Amino acid sequence: MFKRLFLPLSAVLCCAALAMLMLAAPASAADPTPTPSAFTPLPEPTEGAVDEAALASIDLRALPILPDFSANAEYLRSIYAEGKRRALNSSAFSKVGDCMTASPNFLIPFAAGNYTLAEYTSLEDVIARFNVPVRDALTSLSNPSLAAESGFNAASVLDATWSDPALCDFDESPLACEYRYTQPAFALILFGTNDIKSLTTAQFDFYLRRVLVETVNSGIIPLVSTFPNQPGFVDQSVLYNRIVVKAATDYNLPLINLWRAFESLPYQGIDPNEPTHMTKPESGDVASFAAADLQAGHNLHNLLTLQALEALLAVLE
Repeated sequence: MFKRLFLPLSAVLCCAALAMLMLAAPASAADPTPTPSAFTPLPEPTEGAVDEAALASIDLRALPILPDFSANAEYLRSIYAEGKRRALNSSAFSKVGDCMTASPNFLIPFAAGNYTLAEYTSLEDVIARFNVPVRDALTSLSNPSLAAESGFNAASVLDATWSDPALCDFDESPLACEYRYTQPAFALILFGTNDIKSLTTAQFDFYLRRVLVETVNSGIIPLVSTFPNQPGFVDQSVLYNRIVVKAATDYNLPLINLWRAFESLPYQGIDPNEPTHMTKPESGDVASFAAADLQAGHNLHNLLTLQALEALLAVLE
């Protein structure tokens, strides 16, 4: 019965944002990639009370927006090597999350070549790499994902009740189903927007950690993201984002700090007419990285995701 208890109401839509633009420095030449250490699976998490006093010491504004992949490069290479051993697709990622991730504005326009890179021309290579078919005619960019849906929280993506019955096996979770179909080497993971309304802090911590552990133990490298503040739930947004940071830190996983990145955008990246959606530029072109367009939430989200993938690949290969 608890499976349905933790799923947010379908009327609970997500997609909000805030912002502060901070872009990555160009990568420097790296030494040849060393042989990774042996892969060690993560232990399954246990549910327990969250130490909110300890979480209070996490300063979201002090954390970088894009991760320093060199800090945990050896560990990431060990996961990547395990993925290769399992014959996962190094040109594939899966999207895992709620409507911020399931949005047609998240990466999908890049699959059709409808984008403007402006000064970020180096991203052409990462776009090309992940724009090859991974499931039917879908690429990682265009794939809406079986593990990303409006209304999902960190519990429901693990619950077979919410899997697509036409594609998924009996009692197979949306997360497991997506990974089986796509066989990705990477996963873009973003939760929190619905969780603040539907899960306690202990439940969110537990289920998020289960998602991360299942991902890593499948040989898939997670790119974890904080989520933008939710209007009317600012204190909860900060608290739940600290839980995201703590989980990523405990597991030595890279983190994209969207919370900080969105903090100084106009309207904090939130559409004033539809406050559950990220903002778009006046042109409506969410795949433009022209300076003016990067003041919109969707555009900045797309840029930071591609930059993080580019930097991760530079460390791995």
